[in-house]
Amino acid sequence: MSNTQKAQKGKLDAVTFVYGVGAAIVLVGAMFKFLGWNFANEMFIIGLTVEAIVFLISAFERKVTEKEYQWEQVFPQLDNEGNSTGVDTTGYQSAMQQFSQTLAQLNEGLKEMTAAVNDIKTEMRTNADQSNQMKQSMTEFNSLMTNYNDNLKKINDQYNQLLNK
Repeated sequence: MSNTQKAQKGKLDAVTFVYGVGAAIVLVGAMFKFLGWNFANEMFIIGLTVEAIVFLISAFERKVTEKEYQWEQVFPQLDNEGNSTGVDTTGYQSAMQQFSQTLAQLNEGLKEMTAAVNDIKTEMRTNADQSNQMKQSMTEFNSLMTNYNDNLKKINDQYNQLLNK
């Protein structure tokens, strides 16, 4: 940290100080007003006047532009003119190639997973169709068994009538 940065860090800005004082007076005036104490109106007038003056002054305040970072020196691969700085970028190129290979592997894995999900979906549809067919067959079988039981009861009733005669 340079000496100028240290000096700027501890420097008190007069406009900010006056703005803070004005805000404090307004807040204390509000407290006076809420509690019904004397001089609340005067504190509001003083505080809001100070705030208005500070806002007026800050409207003409000039900002110091910050120095723009030179990212090309940190990341030479950002230099549009190629590798004119003499910095070795083979590590970056290797990392990008590995990243590209990883993305290709992920893409292939996603394709395989999509195919597997589609196979499962097809198999489940087939199973659902077979289940519906089995349900229909069972319904027909139950109907036939009900008829068979009804007929068997009728035969038993007639047989019992023959025996009792």
